[in-house]
Amino acid sequence: MGHDLEILQADADADADAAAELAMTAASNAVTRALHAGAQAPSFVLPDKQGNKVALDHLLSSAPVVIHFLRGSWCTFGEESLAHFAAMHAHIALTGAKAVAIAPPDASPREASRLPVTELVDRNLRTTRAFGLTFDLPEALRSRYLDLGYTPPKLGESDRFLVPVPATYLINEAGVVVFAHVDFDYRNALDGELLIRVLHKLHTRRNTQSGVD
Repeated sequence: MGHDLEILQADADADADAAAELAMTAASNAVTRALHAGAQAPSFVLPDKQGNKVALDHLLSSAPVVIHFLRGSWCTFGEESLAHFAAMHAHIALTGAKAVAIAPPDASPREASRLPVTELVDRNLRTTRAFGLTFDLPEALRSRYLDLGYTPPKLGESDRFLVPVPATYLINEAGVVVFAHVDFDYRNALDGELLIRVLHKLHTRRNTQSGVD
């Protein structure tokens, strides 16, 4: 009986790996369309978890902004990514930058947490799409994602099933992307140390230009 359970678990793991590979193959095409360093970031106004409107232009009026795009709370990797990003908040703040996370609406909203990072809700993935961070999920995987709790945006195109691609951007006060981490393999974590190094360099450059010692 124990051997049979091991076989079943091995089969389940193999199916999960195959599903992940299929999703990543579809997502890899989206990476070529995503905004990269040097691009002008599109403006947006999104509500936070409490319904307050947050505008990128307003955030950029006083500091650079780090934007962390998430797959959503339905994805365990997405939740781990948010926790990792939140743990970096103090380091980000020390450089004078601001940090926000953007995710699709929660199908089953978790209890409000005391995360130091502002979470913004991207209904219909409008902002995520503007950054080029969505892909059309293959039909073979759609029921699996629905079972996990993901709710695709309703765009009036019944044959499309858009899923967000996780990414992290650092945008300077001119609205230009100066750092971009876009990875179609959602299991890969952001290199936080690299981001912090870039933030410190940007902070030093801003202080030099403003004449601050």
